[in-house]
Amino acid sequence: MTDSGPQPGADPTVSVVLPVYNTAGTIADCLRSVAGQTLRPGQLILVDDCGGDDAIDVARRTLADLDLPYLVLRHDRNRRIGAARNTGLARATGEWIWFLDSDDQAEPAFLARLVEAAIEHRADIAVCRTRRVDPAGNPLDVVESRWRCPTVSGEQAARLLLTDRMKAYACNKVFRRRSLPNAPFDLDRSYEDFRPVLRTLLRATSVALIDEPLYRYTVDPASVSGHFGRHTFDLLAVADDVHAELVCYGLSRRWRTDYLTYLLGNVVLPLANMALRAEHAGRADATTRAAVAAARRRARVADLVRLLAAGRIHPVVAGGVLKAAPALYSRVLAYR
Repeated sequence: MTDSGPQPGADPTVSVVLPVYNTAGTIADCLRSVAGQTLRPGQLILVDDCGGDDAIDVARRTLADLDLPYLVLRHDRNRRIGAARNTGLARATGEWIWFLDSDDQAEPAFLARLVEAAIEHRADIAVCRTRRVDPAGNPLDVVESRWRCPTVSGEQAARLLLTDRMKAYACNKVFRRRSLPNAPFDLDRSYEDFRPVLRTLLRATSVALIDEPLYRYTVDPASVSGHFGRHTFDLLAVADDVHAELVCYGLSRRWRTDYLTYLLGNVVLPLANMALRAEHAGRADATTRAAVAAARRRARVADLVRLLAAGRIHPVVAGGVLKAAPALYSRVLAYR
């Protein structure tokens, strides 16, 4: 008999994988959020990624007052979040995996709602909407638009991801362990979520969608996605890998417009925007100029025309101005 996983009403086991790096100020609240889940995880794995603060010590003190089984793994050096998630996953024993970020929190019903939905719909992945909050915890907005159906196929979910109707955050999802390869996350790379999440969605039979913002994502201007640096060029490498993934699945032609939507909205414009905002802040140099030049090269006229024909007007206008008049684009961005 083929194992079909737990049935509705069963008591599933959840492992939480929590990379820890320079989050001494937030990790206590993050751990209390885990302990406050109405479906309490059976395993909590903290991966010490060798930050420069006492976040692990804060975590141990906090966990001393919480009734949570936990394990601490330590890297020999800082290896970045992708490697930390892989390290934690290798020791995870639960049927369900939650990759939590140590500066975020989740509503108490997060695990219960996602696991319940995944079991009900026999899904490999469950995902909820995301509420952004500022570092003080004040709500900002809900990232994703409303989802109108409770489940989609893996391919449908992948298209939602490419067209920015679903985010590639690993942290607002629960994964069935057997749906994940042994080391899914990219190493030594920023923006490490997108390709692994896309690949997992493409392999999934179905994905459960929870139309509630149960995950609280902290917006930090100092985060990798919030400021410009050499790491920002990783966006281009990820885009190439995403295209290779679509080629592997025979989807590159059929999903050409969806891929171009992702390329323009999640790579070209963010790369240019972060570089230009760094220049506005007085940090113009050869690196920022190279980033803007690379973004303009990727904004190909033929691709913009294709997206315009598909009705993707707003990003096309931005991409067109960036391509044709970068100085004007920079001035407009400065006032946004």
